[in-house]
Amino acid sequence: MRFIIVVILGFLGFVSANAEHIRGMVLDEAGNPLSYATIRLENQRIATLSDSLGNFGLQIYGVNDSLIISYIGYKTRKFAIESLSDKSVVRFSLEPNVTNLPEVVVYPQSKIKYKNRKKGKKHGWAFLKSCLNGETAGDCFGYEFHSKKNRKLLLDKVGFFYCEGDSQMTKMKFRINIYDMSSVKKSPSSEFINILSKPIYFEYVLNNQLSGKFEYILPDKIELPENAMVEIEFLENLKNEIFWFKSNLIGKRTWSKSIIDGEWEKNPFATPFFIECIELKD
Repeated sequence: MRFIIVVILGFLGFVSANAEHIRGMVLDEAGNPLSYATIRLENQRIATLSDSLGNFGLQIYGVNDSLIISYIGYKTRKFAIESLSDKSVVRFSLEPNVTNLPEVVVYPQSKIKYKNRKKGKKHGWAFLKSCLNGETAGDCFGYEFHSKKNRKLLLDKVGFFYCEGDSQMTKMKFRINIYDMSSVKKSPSSEFINILSKPIYFEYVLNNQLSGKFEYILPDKIELPENAMVEIEFLENLKNEIFWFKSNLIGKRTWSKSIIDGEWEKNPFATPFFIECIELKD
């Protein structure tokens, strides 16, 4: 047994000794930083987000791999690691995506009459207390929405019900993604189409209440595709804090995605967020 342990430790030491650290910055074509871009290794289960200034750091093992960098409204690019001469501070530039996206219809608040309101995923009454901690940046949770005939769904608000707990999360930045999932059959990962041309951000800051409801109301309502998935993405890690929230045990039309593999999966359980839409008749 001792011999096996020595071999394993020796192997881990070899891997660690051969690890390299890449530090970089993701920029647009004019040299402006792109906040919260996704950086993923093509052949390893390693990924990260750039910070609010476009900076990122990534540990890699071996140079026979490529960085895949993506950002809403820009072309996804691949960079071979072995082609990077200096890995201390690398500047990665992305180009705007000129592909025609589905037209995003926006409804100003003043033009909406609340005759018929559809409640989305909501669980303020739930008795189940759950938590998330650790590396959360880039992890996503979402819900399906399907419009009825001659009806439109407008994304109105998103949020969560937080509750008292040790080291409760004091602040967090989030991003809203909206996907057209009309083409999804079996594997959705390559068939979700993000309809947004630029990100939608919101920020949570804990107030003096230890338990309560947090919600972000969109100033202008966005019309969802007939078959849509609305996704909430963490943009930062929790470090030493914990996100305590209320949830249901069973979820319906619920999705999640880890930044590590970048693929969406259906969840059998409820996720932290609620999403509400306004239903309009044509």
